[in-house]
Amino acid sequence: MCGIAGFISRNYNQEHLRLLTSAIKHRGPDAKGFYFNLRTGTGLGHRRLSILDLSAAANQPYYSRDGRYVMVFNGEVYNFKEVAAKYRIETRTTSDSEVLVESFARYGSKCFAWLNGMFAIAIWDKESKVSPPL
Repeated sequence: MCGIAGFISRNYNQEHLRLLTSAIKHRGPDAKGFYFNLRTGTGLGHRRLSILDLSAAANQPYYSRDGRYVMVFNGEVYNFKEVAAKYRIETRTTSDSEVLVESFARYGSKCFAWLNGMFAIAIWDKESKVSPPL
């Protein structure tokens, strides 16, 4: 099981994000990752327990191919291969994270109706500088 943490606040900084993520270290001992934007006060942290794609290419935060969206995700999408095939999402990894963020980048929140699984997710839109409605 992975762990995610984050905030949107100018009262917090990178050190706060590292502390938040360190507090959930037990949920993901295999890797850690951070996204922080000082200008917007946005921080996303991830602790990874590698299960599906064991490569570093599947570490999070995960960025959409176009670079617009950044995502942290915990859980599993059981039908991610079927979703990728049906919606012609070319993948570079064997990670459900990649299919999830690319589905969202293309189709917005309606993609969640296609997913079979259980998960928690946070997505930041770097272009509009908001967390899109999920």
